Amino acid sequence: MAMTTVNAKIYVARIIGGGAESQEPLDMAGEAILRAYQDWQNKKFWRFLLKDTSATTAVTGVTATGASATVNAPSVGAFDFVNVGQTVTISTGTATLAADTTVSSVTRGSDGVVTAIVLSNAFGGTTNSAATLTFSANIPITVGTNDLALPLDFNAPFSALTLTTKRTLVYRDQRWWDRTITDQTVRGTPAEYTTYNAYSELTQNFGTMRMKFDRIPDAADTLFLRYYRRFNTTGTYVDIPDDFLYQFLDYARQLLLITKKAQDDPAGYAASAKEGTESAVETDEENTDDNDAEQCMKSQYELGDNNRPLWGNGPFDPFRY
Repeated sequence: MAMTTVNAKIYVARIIGGGAESQEPLDMAGEAILRAYQDWQNKKFWRFLLKDTSATTAVTGVTATGASATVNAPSVGAFDFVNVGQTVTISTGTATLAADTTVSSVTRGSDGVVTAIVLSNAFGGTTNSAATLTFSANIPITVGTNDLALPLDFNAPFSALTLTTKRTLVYRDQRWWDRTITDQTVRGTPAEYTTYNAYSELTQNFGTMRMKFDRIPDAADTLFLRYYRRFNTTGTYVDIPDDFLYQFLDYARQLLLITKKAQDDPAGYAASAKEGTESAVETDEENTDDNDAEQCMKSQYELGDNNRPLWGNGPFDPFRY
């Protein structure tokens, strides 16, 4: 039953009577669908949007310069998911890349967007201006690094675990650490994580999120992350499962009707706008559902992590007496 975006616009536009026959109603329907995506994204964490980091990520249109290890981002934000330690392969072409090549460093611009990466090996062969680089799955944890890039379609975390030490990490809000961990430069084995934006929503590629741990890692590991992705609002098909397709499109129709009636019923339009603002406020306050109340009330000792200090100022055991 998958429906193309083109047909979805026609379906939504028909609510205003023959609207699919001209371009303006179709444009209005497209705007209503985009608004519907945003409203549904803010409404709840939809299980059908769950995915994980187990798949590799390919970036096309890359210029692979022979004898150079530096790679510039082919477009703004194209490398914003890349982390130091990821392995990289190149598609068949004029440029080659040695096996087991990894990302050695990442360069960010003043706005936080990744502008270039440096590989552990230089390209062989001749320059290829249309290469495809494929980056390994999951997120490498490297010693001394506490700033991890998240997938480009990341919206909110679901769960996180380390594949080497086999630890399930607990999500915490940054405020919790600021209140309980006096020294956030201590190294150790991470037990908790949070997501944040080191710049601002208006400068870092319009809101690219990153991750950090309660401790700066002192050993290499690999992070497996389950997360809610964002809706794909520019795809060929409507990014909604069949079970919810017409409920979604009918919601978009409702938005179109409200917009169409705005001049005749400004109060109704104002009420709709107010509801949207309230929804945005709730979304900003609760940015993940991996914030279990019971877990948040427990210390790391109660979570089975009682062999290491809670704070970074020496050994501490609250239950030794």
